[in-house]
Amino acid sequence: MSEYNVTYPFGPLIYTSDISGEFYEFLLDGLDDCKLEDYDARKFLVGNIDEQRFAPYDPPRFTKFVDPHLINYLIEKHKRINQVNEICNKELVEWDHNKSQVAYHMAEGPWVNFQKNGEFNPMHNHGGTLSVVIFLKIPEEINEERRKSTFSAKASGCLQFMFFDQHIVVEPKEAMMYIFPAYLWHSVYPFVTDTERISMSFNFHDILIDGKPAPINDTIFIEGNSQY
Repeated sequence: MSEYNVTYPFGPLIYTSDISGEFYEFLLDGLDDCKLEDYDARKFLVGNIDEQRFAPYDPPRFTKFVDPHLINYLIEKHKRINQVNEICNKELVEWDHNKSQVAYHMAEGPWVNFQKNGEFNPMHNHGGTLSVVIFLKIPEEINEERRKSTFSAKASGCLQFMFFDQHIVVEPKEAMMYIFPAYLWHSVYPFVTDTERISMSFNFHDILIDGKPAPINDTIFIEGNSQY
């Protein structure tokens, strides 16, 4: 399992991690299947992107790769809740993730964005509890375009997160995963270079820990004696 990082740039927890080489190759190997006609996802998505496809990956193999990242997110969220509880003189929440059962569903499942020059994803958020994006192909030409840009915001092909009047822009890197609350607004900038940027997204819905809803949505206070 790769090392991961968590940040709280404006409150909500944003998790980042490299995915394993095995997971990355598994995702790349399935890209051609995504382009079959039956997997067109455009009418379900807001992107101004001509080619958005549902990804027909084998569910057991797919979840085997993503579950450890979800557990890491929940561990960090548990730490954050207890930090707040300690400051507020609230009872700490006990949780042993090694002894817990975590359940969820992915609704429509993952989809892939094959983004071409001039295309973009407008500011939007997702349904579900947590959202995920994985960068699969980020051509060096886009990075070079960004470096040479004369605009003050060098953001070609970048992912932007926004929370009220605050925002951050992150540069995509191949095989990098982001997990964040589904309510968090985000967008993807266009680029002008004649190339293709490929990313995958999916949502975790109805996350349960031992049959109870996981406290994801930045609840400030957790009642004393409560358990996950």
